[in-house]
Amino acid sequence: MFVTVKFGADHQILLNSNCKVVNLIESLKEQCKCGSDVTIDLLDELGNLVNLSDLEGSQEIATNYLRERQCYVLVKVIRDGSDPAQYESLLENLWKRYPELAERLQKLSNPHLKDKWRNSNHKKVRPTKEATFTSPSKSRMPPQQKSRLS
Repeated sequence: MFVTVKFGADHQILLNSNCKVVNLIESLKEQCKCGSDVTIDLLDELGNLVNLSDLEGSQEIATNYLRERQCYVLVKVIRDGSDPAQYESLLENLWKRYPELAERLQKLSNPHLKDKWRNSNHKKVRPTKEATFTSPSKSRMPPQQKSRLS
């Protein structure tokens, strides 16, 4: 079972995901030259985080978390104390190549912004059309219908 991981300046590697998560992460770090002290994760084509960073020392098989023949984007996980994790794409120009994924990654990095937007009154509202009412005497109804309305 293989997966493709994209990173850097349009580089990609093919990885056998039928291995332990700890070995997959170690291999990714080595092949992508991102350093052993960096925390990494993968973002799938739909913008879902695999959460490998939570499984860094896991002896579980990676195929439990990765789908065969899928393409993933390598991301760096930045944790600063008790603040939510921040995610940075390790694929250059993510905005140009995959704007939906870049937007999703930004939302994952700033979940509080989404909540602020929902709670604010900045919603776009389309102006409603005001109905114009005409008096019955000006309408073009036949006289029989006018008398029924009265």
